[in-house]
Amino acid sequence: MDLAMAQRLVDRRKAAGLSQEALAAQLGVSRQAVSKWERSESSPDTDNLIALAALYGVSLDELLYGEAASDADSSEDGSTETVDEAKEAEDSAEHADCGDKPLVDISLARGIHVIDPNKGEEVRVGWNGIHVTNERKGEEVHVGPDGVHVDTLEDDGHSVHTNDDGTVTIDGETFSSWKEAHDKLDHHGKHFHTKVGRTWNKFPFPALVTLAYLVLGIAYGTWATGLFLVFLIPVYYALGDFIDQRHLSKLIDVVYSVSAEAWFLYMWLCLGQPHPAWVILITIPVVKALMRWCRKRWKHRERA
Repeated sequence: MDLAMAQRLVDRRKAAGLSQEALAAQLGVSRQAVSKWERSESSPDTDNLIALAALYGVSLDELLYGEAASDADSSEDGSTETVDEAKEAEDSAEHADCGDKPLVDISLARGIHVIDPNKGEEVRVGWNGIHVTNERKGEEVHVGPDGVHVDTLEDDGHSVHTNDDGTVTIDGETFSSWKEAHDKLDHHGKHFHTKVGRTWNKFPFPALVTLAYLVLGIAYGTWATGLFLVFLIPVYYALGDFIDQRHLSKLIDVVYSVSAEAWFLYMWLCLGQPHPAWVILITIPVVKALMRWCRKRWKHRERA
């Protein structure tokens, strides 16, 4: 779907006074689906296009191509359209040489609209609030009369919405207040699904590793090799996440990366053989990319 149509969907929704959540509820789709339509990442299917046109009271042609609903309307609003077309042509000519430079539009009716195509960022400040999106990172923030909405749609991101009844929805779970959300989530916004996972992650494992390092150093003098105990810390928390959420790809990602780094340092510092041990380091980003791809594929399967 092209950007022009995506922008029409945004304008129509806002003109109808609907939030993304409200529109998604009326169409029977997820809010993420509506967000992707409006960021031109995907297109509504035929049924949803028909439903959108009916909801906004426009024809499919007008929704898809921005054409007038009828010849009569065209003749009545001919002067207005001519002015709009002239303005669009003027804007196009003004920005024709901009390339990847940010585009800025400021008006009393539309407010401030800034697009940076090079960074994939967009900022809107108008009567309906402040809306900031970053298409490349999949981030979206909206602050307006309908509340606060924060979405980081990429992997490991979070979704935070304030509701009209004063409740807060974080990653699909609704809390009665910010205090309740704070009590149930950790300082990173991580939500524990099981008591075992919460207990595992809140155990002071780094302190235990430090104690073990001191004991081994004092008793056996292994101050240098004992530093390899530090690599157990990320593995410990990766196991906790796996116990709590059953994300095998994340466990493999962390364990492989830590193991590869530890093995290389051992070969280099302890055995004096950095070559060809360094080759193992090249495989880390490959494994990370593969695990990230697996997580995205799994998420698409869950949403389908």
